[in-house]
Order: sequence, then C-alpha cells, then structure tokens
Amino acid sequence: MPNRIIMPKTGMAMEEGILVRWLKQAGEPVSKGEAIAVIETDKVTMELESDYDGTLLAIVRRDGDVVPATHTIAWIGAPGEKIPADAETAPAAAAEAAYRERPPAARISGSKIPATPAARAAAAAAGIPLASVAGSGPGGAVRLRDLAPAPSVKATPLARRMAEMSSVDLLRVEGSGAGGRIRKADVVASIEAPAALSGTTGHAPASSGRRPAAGTSIPVSSMRRAIAEKMLRSHQQVPSVTLVTRADVTELAALRAKMNAGGGQKVSYTDFILRAAAAALREHPLINSVIEGDRIQVMREIDIGIAVALEAGLIVPVVRGADALSVRQIAAASRDLAERARSGSLAPDECTGGTFTITNLGMYRITEFTPLINVPESAILGVGSIEEAFRTGPAGSIESRKVMSLCLTHDHRHIDGAPAAAFLGTIRALLEDCWSLVG
Repeated sequence: MPNRIIMPKTGMAMEEGILVRWLKQAGEPVSKGEAIAVIETDKVTMELESDYDGTLLAIVRRDGDVVPATHTIAWIGAPGEKIPADAETAPAAAAEAAYRERPPAARISGSKIPATPAARAAAAAAGIPLASVAGSGPGGAVRLRDLAPAPSVKATPLARRMAEMSSVDLLRVEGSGAGGRIRKADVVASIEAPAALSGTTGHAPASSGRRPAAGTSIPVSSMRRAIAEKMLRSHQQVPSVTLVTRADVTELAALRAKMNAGGGQKVSYTDFILRAAAAALREHPLINSVIEGDRIQVMREIDIGIAVALEAGLIVPVVRGADALSVRQIAAASRDLAERARSGSLAPDECTGGTFTITNLGMYRITEFTPLINVPESAILGVGSIEEAFRTGPAGSIESRKVMSLCLTHDHRHIDGAPAAAFLGTIRALLEDCWSLVG
C-alpha cells in the first residue's frame, strides 16, 4: 500500500507551511532519510526527508503552494502501485485554478525557465544561471547560442537547480560558502526575501547591506506573517508592564576581557546575561511560567530563547537547560544556534518551547526599549547598550563606570510589579557580582 507524505506539523502553533521546492520528481526512486523537498514554516526553512523507501508515485502539491499542516503533498510506494482515490490524491481542477489565480508574489517562484536540452546542459557546465540569459527561441526559450555573453557564478549543484526552478538570478545572490560560493540556503533566502528589511532586533546584526528600493512592493513571507500575528496577539491579549533598571557592569567588562584574552570559546555580554537570567529564574520560578486556561503553569525546565535578527525577520532559537550550563557552554550553544539560524539549518524543535526570552539591542546603541512578550511566555528581557556613567568614589573622587540598561516586560495578569522587580534585581545583582557567574 502506498504511503502518504504530508506537510509536517513542526509545532503546536503551526497551521500551514509553504512547499518551496521539490527536490525529487514523480517516478524517481526515493530512499528513507533522503531529502525530497524544501519546505518553509513560520520559523525555519528545512529539507523534508522521506520516511519510506520506494518510488515517488505522485506529487499532489506544487512548488510555492501554501499547504495546511498534515495535508497530503505526495505519495511514495512500489512502482505501479495505485493511489487511493480521495480528495487529496491529485491536483483537482479547483486547486489548479486556485493556483493559477494566486498573485505571483504568493507563489514564491515562477515556472521552470524554458531552454533547449543542449543549452541547459551547457549552462550547468559553465555555471551560467538561465534566469540571467535572454532566450531567442520560441516563447523565450534559451538556445545554446544565447549563452555566450552570460557571466558565470560559483554555486553548488543544488543551489543551481533551485535557482533555475525558482527563476532566481544567481548573479544577484550573495554566496555564503567558501570563496563566495552560492549555497542552497542563499537561494532560499533570496526567494523568501528578495528585498527584505534587515536587522530588526536580536542577538547580533545580520544585515548583508541590502535595502528595499523606494516604491517597491515586498511580499510578506510566512515568517514575517507569523511574527506579525504573534506580536499582535501579544500586544492585544497580554496586559504587560516594562520595568527598567541599570546594572554596573564595569567588573563584568573586565572579567569578559580576561576570559576572552585567555583563548578558547569567546563569550559575549549576552552569554553572561543568559547565565544570570537562568539563575534568577530558578530563584523566582513564577517568572518561568505560562497561563493555561484558568491555571498558572510553572515550568520545570529553564529553556531560554535568544532573539536573532535575520534578513527575512526574526527567529528565537532556544538554549535548553540553561541553568545547568556554564558561561562558556552557553557561549558555545548560543553561537551555534545563531549561526545555524542565519544559514537556515535550524531544526523546528530548536526554535520552539522556550520559557523565557532575551533580546539584545545594545549593539545598535539603543539604551532602553519595551520588548513584546514572546507568547505564551510570561516575560522577556531587553538588553540595552553599555554607557559611561560617573559616580562619587572614596574621598570625593569621581569614578567612570560602565552601566547597562535592563528592560523586563512581564505579563501583569499573574506577575505583579513586586515579584517582577525582585527578579530583575536578582539579575542586576548577579551581573554586578559577576564572579559568581563563573564560580
């Protein structure tokens, strides 16, 4: 009996996903664990692997389709097997018409670029993106003679295939591989956000310098739509209050410089803050909670998310069991998550299920701000820039100190101002007594 391939549900809140690109075609053999398609959820772009050995009998959803979670997208089975005759076994006429009527921006990609077999083979061998070639054949098909003036680019075979199928001009894609080689993730990023805004917030700047041109219309990606829906829900449903304090991080700056001078894994201020927040959450468990109906669920685990800015939007990978990790272990984990977030290689469960979030805008010289709670969590800590401040020292001397602002937004439905202030005060005290964080 053939096996149904579905759009996976990668999280409780996921309602639909985008089928970015098929990597296998109907009639081709498929092995268990082999990547057969690229899908985009509200959080990540990922390869969908087959759970079965066999032949890809039928593809029932097209590239660029928005597919409800758990709905059928293909069938895998033995060659010649019959597919069950239900509503999802083939692209029905209504679905076909709906696809054709959708605006181009909603499809993510265009049709396969027409080209003669000789031109297609020559372009692949020379590294020439067919999207950059003006075809002289019928219907604009690219002929062999059309390839001569086209420049070449360095790209992986999978990136070339995705670019061709998506009508992406590789000459306009910035490669992140060795020597500027274009990888699959680079093409996916250009599909998701051809003129995306960058650097909205997060762990570190992630802009490649691209800015939207004036007068252009930017399609809303599923990631941006999910961010908008979650932030609107947070703003409308959560009565939140933001408390602001300032921590003297003069000693912390010296400790960080000493640790980084000794070699090994570099540590950032965010790593120390995450370590302090984890310890404070253990001391103030009400902050590490969610509201579930008429009950307050205090979470057993302390899993802290770190907001990371992407060109397509914002993602919050989660450091699991943060209270059991050292500062250097946190540094290693957070760097790995941030790098894979930017390359589009995070697994879905690595950016869901957090119990508290930290977002740092200090690198943008922002001193204070009001972060929105990452629902269903109960609080979020915003970190501002480090500023120079002066205070009176011994015998009336004037001392220069380094001061960092900490902005805690909390859900006032079940966290009053006093416990929120106590929690924030614990973080401040830990940062000021920074040696306790590495002891």
